[in-house]
Amino acid sequence: MPTQYDDLAEQYKKAKRLAVSDVVEHTLLCRVGAVSGMSVLDLACGEGFNTRKLKQLGAGRTVGVDVSAEMIRLAREEEARQPLGIEYVCAAAQHLVSIGEFDLVTAVFLLNYAESRDDLATMCRVVYEHLKPGQRFVTMNENCGRWAAHPAKFLEYGFGFEAPSPLGDGDRVRLAIKVDDRSWIHIAMRSFSRDTYTWALTAAGFRDVAWHGPVLPPEIEARDGKAFWSALLEDPPIVLIECWK
Repeated sequence: MPTQYDDLAEQYKKAKRLAVSDVVEHTLLCRVGAVSGMSVLDLACGEGFNTRKLKQLGAGRTVGVDVSAEMIRLAREEEARQPLGIEYVCAAAQHLVSIGEFDLVTAVFLLNYAESRDDLATMCRVVYEHLKPGQRFVTMNENCGRWAAHPAKFLEYGFGFEAPSPLGDGDRVRLAIKVDDRSWIHIAMRSFSRDTYTWALTAAGFRDVAWHGPVLPPEIEARDGKAFWSALLEDPPIVLIECWK
């Protein structure tokens, strides 16, 4: 079944050049920590950007999963160009059949694509089932509509939001991402409350659900100054969620 990313795959790959993508990557990798020898499942892997980073940091078996056939095509093309031994699977996370248990499951913007509370609960259950006991799920996510009062506040960083007002739990929103000086892409997702995310994760069996703000890479702070990124850091539109099986 075609997805919105099938038509946007090439442009989304270009959008990874934005500095905010480096903030997302740095935040994720800082929280993940050492992965040497660990088996890693990277859900919503897109064209494999973070999947490759994790493998290059020493991960063992590494599998990337994405619902978009075009994203998986790009990931496999890159794997063919520079083989790292990564497996790629085209599947929706909530419909992923068992491919084993992993030491770590990661995702960058997965849960906010659930279509309903039930769909979100299914996603979380599938993640849980793919983790070994005592291991973590670490994911970046839209931050529960905290940006809704000022949806255009973050345009200077290359992204913004469009949402109904008032924003209700589970409402559909649109994320705008700058590709270059002439074009933007728009991606549909849903915004759930923190209570709803916590409910879905704990219902799946996860414990110790923790929320962390974005972390600025030192090189970006040195280049731009922390003040430039204050809006992103002080009232973050994105958040990292970490929980344990």
